[in-house]
Amino acid sequence: MRVSIVIPAFNEANYLPETLGAAHEARAVLAQAGWASEVVVCDNNSTDATAALAKANGARVVYEPFNQIAASRNAAGRAAKGEWLVFVDADTQVSPRLFREMMRAMVRDDCLGGGCRVTFDSGPWLARQTVVIWNTIGQVMRWAAGSFLFCRASAFRELGGFSQDWFAAEEVEYCIRLNRLGQRLAKRMVILNEPVISSGRKVRALFTLKNLGHGLEAIVTFGETLKQRDNCRYWYDSLR
Repeated sequence: MRVSIVIPAFNEANYLPETLGAAHEARAVLAQAGWASEVVVCDNNSTDATAALAKANGARVVYEPFNQIAASRNAAGRAAKGEWLVFVDADTQVSPRLFREMMRAMVRDDCLGGGCRVTFDSGPWLARQTVVIWNTIGQVMRWAAGSFLFCRASAFRELGGFSQDWFAAEEVEYCIRLNRLGQRLAKRMVILNEPVISSGRKVRALFTLKNLGHGLEAIVTFGETLKQRDNCRYWYDSLR
């Protein structure tokens, strides 16, 4: 078995070394089982030392000039050589325990992919409680958060990757299509119990009156506003 850890990164020099360090520790679990692995980082037109740091930490680096999360995920996913793709955000830490649980899912014939619960390392208390709502929705709907999503590479290719119509929430749209594919193939998505730890900057950026307004608009329009970059600037600009 070969697993590719895929990390999209735009100006992530402050977070990427810790993310890669955690990924390398988790990869040891794969090696112990005789599984091959690699780390592929997509430098999404960064202006900082993201690419250099990724290379220094043992990752293979590919480039995507169009500054979009979906495009960055796709570029790295297409370059990956694994039978399984594990998409991890550049500010998110995985653990050996999570990888052990993931491996148990991957060896099942009926598993198409999945995700896990998410926790934040910081941020306002009330804002961090919203992740409880997301974790519940994800468990029920079999939706994986973009911070940690794994799937068979064959499924990624069949679906054409993430839709580049979306500037945010592209992972939800992708999971909807993954679930539909799973129904056709008699396979399913699984949400693991072991969590990832993601940066609290996500909730700090979102929990302003202006950005909460954008979030409400996205809900009312069933996500259509997320197809416009101007409505997602908090996800691209405020996180730096």
